[in-house]
Amino acid sequence: MSTALACPACRTGVLARRGDPLCPTCVKAAREMASRPLWVFDSLLLREALAEVNLAAVPAIIRAACGLSQRDLAAIVGWSPAALSYYERGVRDGMFDIRTVLQFTDAVGMPRAALLPLVFADPDADLAASTGNGTGLEMGRRDLGALAVAAGMTAVVPSVSVPRGVNSSHLRYWLGCTNVLYARDRIVGGTVLLSSAFQQWQRVRLALKDGVAGETGRQLLAVAGELALCTGWLALDGGRPPLARPLYEEARKLATDAGDAVLAVHVLTNQSMLYAEMAHTGPSRELARQALRLAFQAQEEGRYIPMARLHALIALRHARAASLLGDKAAFQAAIIQARHELDSGPRDSDPPEWLRFVDETEIIGVEATGYLNLGDARRSARLHRQVLEAGLSIRNLASYGAGLADALLKQGARQDAVAAAAEVLSALEGGVTSMRCLDRLRIVRQAAGNTAGAQEFCERFDAVERILTASYGMAYEDTPDARADIPALWHEIGHHAASARKLMRMELRTWRRLGGERGTPGIAENWLVTGLNCGRRRA
Repeated sequence: MSTALACPACRTGVLARRGDPLCPTCVKAAREMASRPLWVFDSLLLREALAEVNLAAVPAIIRAACGLSQRDLAAIVGWSPAALSYYERGVRDGMFDIRTVLQFTDAVGMPRAALLPLVFADPDADLAASTGNGTGLEMGRRDLGALAVAAGMTAVVPSVSVPRGVNSSHLRYWLGCTNVLYARDRIVGGTVLLSSAFQQWQRVRLALKDGVAGETGRQLLAVAGELALCTGWLALDGGRPPLARPLYEEARKLATDAGDAVLAVHVLTNQSMLYAEMAHTGPSRELARQALRLAFQAQEEGRYIPMARLHALIALRHARAASLLGDKAAFQAAIIQARHELDSGPRDSDPPEWLRFVDETEIIGVEATGYLNLGDARRSARLHRQVLEAGLSIRNLASYGAGLADALLKQGARQDAVAAAAEVLSALEGGVTSMRCLDRLRIVRQAAGNTAGAQEFCERFDAVERILTASYGMAYEDTPDARADIPALWHEIGHHAASARKLMRMELRTWRRLGGERGTPGIAENWLVTGLNCGRRRA
């Protein structure tokens, strides 16, 4: 008769079955993100275990958070499964050796700053030690410094370690990191997660240099592409399009090398969104045309993939680009197509983490943004309110709240716009770290004038902007080889005319092959030809 095993974390619960890391209650707690995450699998349960010097629970908590077996985690760290089992059950005291602890944290990519609760016996010691006040910090509007500390601590990380030999356990762990980053982004936004994601991407990128043969090597390329794509999205949400673009290009190259059609289409949809975001902030239509071309290419490459949500996402990318170009008929047709794909396509009951946001609420949200681009601010405001009444994550609430503020401002309801924008600021002050959301409020900040409550709103906006801007001191900006293998595609024509002309020629050929045959009258061709001529003149 088997003996019930106590939970390593709470020490009162019982494991449901042998091999489980924690009891069901603690498994749920291990997957709940801390209010100020320092790394991918940060949780209050982990911090409490460190503060209580319950080091036996640390590997079990991390294993529960990322969904790995003992065998997988042991392979990543370089231990035997039996040794890990002994550590988790407290049979051996090896985890109390600082060398063993550091070996473990470095192997899983956990920043050593996350061990400060162990040193100070305080779950919030990462913040308290940094500010020198000896107490935990609140994330209220009056003390936004905690946000800067939380984001800044993620940048203070040691040089990444490279696994001696990549195996399937590493692949499952990195894929788990990617899925958790996507899930947590919907709660706290990309700024605070970017350093942690970039660190994991560095580990995978360095592992690629060693090369892995066979099916494991192909899977490594695909996992690396997913992580690069996720990191690029976090960079975009963190207000760093110049970093997102080369990461997307690297993900696209990895998808091609891996022969992964789904990843390739995912990259194209993200690239389309990137160009649409940049087109939204500038007067030029050229970027919107590029967004539409990429949406066409995603449709072409994904036409045989039986994933309803993916085809709905492609249609939404079409819709947004068309609205930026002022093509109302194409925009409405794409919205109808997105709903058709979602309603009549094959049901994917367990979609990938990055695709779960595609639902009817997302369609309404894109529709609201599209009508705002088309100049119908009243209809946009009504649709934005409809979206905000749905059960969205806090970061998405902030994003669509910013859209509502913009729509109200364009209607001339300046006071209502300031009030709506103030609600978004409350979310940003409460822990949502999305520079993209803040940038959408900038137009309201500029137009606030003498509106009631405008002075307080402007002061709050400026304070949040200072904090989020200060958090950009990422480790990769000071690392000489951090982006050595990422194509340098973010060049201006005036400074890099030859490279720009080469890129434009490639895009022109692709457009003529894919888009030109669809009857669209030179939607990007004129821009590309003009760019080539401009580049020649400047050269």
